[in-house]
Amino acid sequence: MNPMNLPRPRPVRRPVRHGAALLLAIFVMTLVSTLAVATLDAEMMRYMALRNTRQWDEARYLAEAGLNDAFAQLEKNISWRGGIPGTEFPAGSGWSYRVTVADGSDGTVDLMSTGTVGNFTRTLHVTVKQGG
Repeated sequence: MNPMNLPRPRPVRRPVRHGAALLLAIFVMTLVSTLAVATLDAEMMRYMALRNTRQWDEARYLAEAGLNDAFAQLEKNISWRGGIPGTEFPAGSGWSYRVTVADGSDGTVDLMSTGTVGNFTRTLHVTVKQGG
């Protein structure tokens, strides 16, 4: 046999894979984008919960401030029953408290103070008696 007459080996054909790298890159980008959006959404929810908790607490503090204001008025004059109309505190903040004062049973005084911050309102009820 003459080496010149031998048939040439055929080159091995590889399967056509045009665009496989592009598809993989798009898949990875989609996965990373989904994770980023989910993380941002979770952080936004956490921030909103924190803000709501802060306003909830601030409304209670304002209600307590209203009670302290009413206690000061009662210390000056135990027969005072005028109440405190909506009072913005601190000035210019948009936060407010108001207090109603009424006679209770057995010589007690009933106080109801409401503090408002944003959409949150907290109300505290207190009964006090002069001299203990």
